[in-house]
Amino acid sequence: MCRSCNTKLDQLADEKQSEEKKIKRKKKKSKAQENEGAANTKVPHLSLKEKNGSHLGKKSKTQENAGVASMELPHLSMKEKSESHLEARYRYSDVDSSRVRMMSNGLAIEELITGKPDGKVACQGKKVSVLYTGKLKESGQIFDSNIGGPSFKFRLGAGKVIKGWDVGLDGMRVGDKRRLIIPPSMGYGNEGAGESIPPNSWLEFEVELVGAR
Repeated sequence: MCRSCNTKLDQLADEKQSEEKKIKRKKKKSKAQENEGAANTKVPHLSLKEKNGSHLGKKSKTQENAGVASMELPHLSMKEKSESHLEARYRYSDVDSSRVRMMSNGLAIEELITGKPDGKVACQGKKVSVLYTGKLKESGQIFDSNIGGPSFKFRLGAGKVIKGWDVGLDGMRVGDKRRLIIPPSMGYGNEGAGESIPPNSWLEFEVELVGAR
């Protein structure tokens, strides 16, 4: 074969290889563009306005949560803040508020059991008989009880018992049972009572009226 023919064949081979390389580059470029388009579709870029909107949306959600928290934990008024810790705790406990009377001095009267509607009523001046258990409110330590023994008799309103009893038992009917939360001012004050009741103690009594005449 002549030299010119070989040269021509070499040129054709080079051109073919060059063409194949171009095709490969086009395919790679096309593939890259497809991947880029897919990525843009999956994760679109947010404009500045959209980014700000998204941020505000998150802030709004936080504000909504804060609003819910505020509804669940209402702020106490100055009057409520001035109440004693025990009184406030009793007021916001799970006790049915419809069965509790809270006096301004801190005495709380809770109706536990209701006796017969036509039962005799304990009122000032009457002699009453009760069964009771008394304990320290803070520790729960029982300091006195006559459950299982004879009832305790006294004249209501005559000052024979602590003031919390004279006030807290008034209006009970025979068969009624009450829980009394008594502040120190209506109990044993700043002196206490022996070793079992320290000074300035809040007291808790469960009292059942068994007689009134």
